[in-house]
This record gives sequence, structure tokens and C-alpha cells, in this order.
Amino acid sequence: MEVKILSKCDADEAQHLGTNTLSVLNGMDLSTNPYLSDIKSKLSTETNTLSGALSIERKHEFTKELAELDNDFDSRVICVKKFIEANIYSSDETIAKNAEKALDKMASYDLLFYNLGYEKEIARAFSLVEEYEKPDMKPVVDSLVGVAAPLTELKTVATKLNTLYLKNQDIQALKEDTIPSTIQKKVVIDIFNNELLPYLMVMAKVQANEFGEVYAKITHYIETINTKIRTRRNRPASEEEGNNEAE
Repeated sequence: MEVKILSKCDADEAQHLGTNTLSVLNGMDLSTNPYLSDIKSKLSTETNTLSGALSIERKHEFTKELAELDNDFDSRVICVKKFIEANIYSSDETIAKNAEKALDKMASYDLLFYNLGYEKEIARAFSLVEEYEKPDMKPVVDSLVGVAAPLTELKTVATKLNTLYLKNQDIQALKEDTIPSTIQKKVVIDIFNNELLPYLMVMAKVQANEFGEVYAKITHYIETINTKIRTRRNRPASEEEGNNEAE
């Protein structure tokens, strides 16, 4: 009976089949069999591509961590602004004037810049801190009550946010440049169903000593996966929904 991989085979299963089958084929001497050698080479290339796609798709995206750190970043900016504003009401005229000067500097970046996108808000935070650390502004900022600590905290959080944002961008770039595993698995399955299995099925009959065991091992792997697929397909809808919720 002809054996084929069922279409509902998922990417992990296709990758597993590819890896196991290549292990079997590696045990054969294909030096005089260019046809099977070519199929093996194609299967190896496409299985490696599938493995890479799965690996990249599983790389951790820092969505939650970015949101949490961004909230902390927003709080640090607001904290700096509020302390500067409070100093405007100081009874010390010099401090009050310095506070106005510091607030004007911050306003030039937009007092609500923390509501911008990651790149813009991070860039403005670094630029603002750099301005406050310049020789003409540092004494002004240092004279303000309660500003130094939150300003240092802002610099630290902005650095952390920038690092995490860049890591997340790198992951997104990798995913955009990679063939999705749901598509790549079909390439692997096609090699099995339309090239490798038909050939091995015929060769197992005409050269049983050389191909019989190889074909039996590979079809065993496939039937094991197909059984799992049929089990999933025949699972009651209520059980399926319950499992999805649990996941």
C-alpha cells in the first residue's frame, strides 16, 4: 500500500520526519545512485530551512517586557518634569528661575514626548539628558531639589528600553526574512510524497535486500505521525476546544 504524509502534518512533525529520514539515508552508500542522492540533498536542504524557520519563530518576542519597561520610562519622564515644575514655586528666586530654564529646555523636546513611538521617545530622552549634562545646564539642574535622582533613573531606564527595543527589532527582521514554517513544511512534505516515497516503494520491491529495511523504517516514522494526525482529526470538538484553552 502506498504511504504518504497526511496534509495535516504540522511543521514540527515534518521537521522530525525529515531529520529521522536523513539519518536513515545517511547510512546508505549512494555513490552509485545519483537519483536518490539528489533527493537526499534536496530533503536535507529543505529540512534545514524548516528547522531554521521554526527556531526563528520560537525566538522570544519582548512585547510584554517592552510594554512594562515603557511604562517605567514614561513614569521617569513625568517624575523629572513634576520635580522641575515643583521647583518653579521655590521661595529661592535663583532655584525658581533655574527650574523655568530647565522646564523650557524640556519643552523644546515636547513635554509629552514619552507618548511618541519607541525610537523617537528614546532618542529625545537621551538628547534631553545630554543637554542637562552640558556645562551650561548641569549647575542649573543640580540646583533643583529632587531632580538629580529621577534624571539618573530616566537615563538608566532609557538605556534598558533602547537595548530591549533593538533586540526585538532584530527578531522581527529575522522573521520577515524567513519563509514561514507553515509554507516550508509543504516543501518538505512534497519531497517525501512525490519523490522519495514513490521511488523507495518501487526499489523496496525490486531490490528488497538494499531498500526493504530503509523503506520500512521511513514508512514506520510516517505512519506514527499519521496516526497522531488522525487522532487529532477525530478528536471531539469539545475536547479540542478544551485543549486549546489549556494551551
